[in-house]
Amino acid sequence: MNNEIKLAMVKGDTKQFTVEIGGLTDSLNSCYFSVKKQYYDDDYVFQKSLQNGITEIEPGKVRVRIAPEDTKTEELGVYLYDLQIGIGNDIYTVMRGELKIVYEITEEN
Repeated sequence: MNNEIKLAMVKGDTKQFTVEIGGLTDSLNSCYFSVKKQYYDDDYVFQKSLQNGITEIEPGKVRVRIAPEDTKTEELGVYLYDLQIGIGNDIYTVMRGELKIVYEITEEN
């Protein structure tokens, strides 16, 4: 599975989504949701991992949570992301695409 999916979120808000990875019966060794401005950048805008924004609900199903502080200071625009999992000695990129950070109207005081 290597799907290009466009995601969008409001700058400084929480975004959660669940990903189901068909055919998995084993628990994950690793799982990363990584965001960069350009694919060749060395630094991540932010990165989530198991127990740090990613929860394995059951084998083959994870919940990714992007926290407000992950995007609060970022510029509006389109970023690149992927979701990579590790099972045993194997690594799979199961999802990738663009993450669009859009403007917010309401700001907390």
